[in-house]
Amino acid sequence: MLDQKAAFAERLNRIGSGTQFEHEDVIGTMTQKRYIAKYGERNKKPKRSFLDRIMVLVAFLSGATAVLLGRLAYFHLSKMSGLPDAFYNLGGRGMALFALILAMILIVVLHLSTRSRLQSLALGFVLMHFGEAAMASTVPTLWVELFSADYVAAVSADGTIAGIAAHS
Repeated sequence: MLDQKAAFAERLNRIGSGTQFEHEDVIGTMTQKRYIAKYGERNKKPKRSFLDRIMVLVAFLSGATAVLLGRLAYFHLSKMSGLPDAFYNLGGRGMALFALILAMILIVVLHLSTRSRLQSLALGFVLMHFGEAAMASTVPTLWVELFSADYVAAVSADGTIAGIAAHS
């Protein structure tokens, strides 16, 4: 009788501590935890929602727009008189500076701070930066409306970033 009481008390202690004996035919919590750790679902990368896919496209277009508007802003400001001489000496760096500032504003306003959106923004930024010469030679009438005719002729003829910076 005493052994049964001691065995029962020991079993109650094991149950209370969470380390109970599990029979091989009965699945307990420890067996289930080991099974899930070994064969359970891994942490899967969640699929992108439709809105996230659209925002990646918006980020790409924002990068290209930032470069275009940065070039426009610096181009038209450099044609004004009365600004400090250091502003006119920026050249291609001024265009890039305006584009980077505009890109940072777009990142904050449009919430483009996730990894995929930033990569897409950078891709649009780089493609528009290096593709402006191709765009100017393909659609010169649009570029003449945005910039001056001599700038478009120089950019489409030269086609390099150094040439673009030199003619700004």
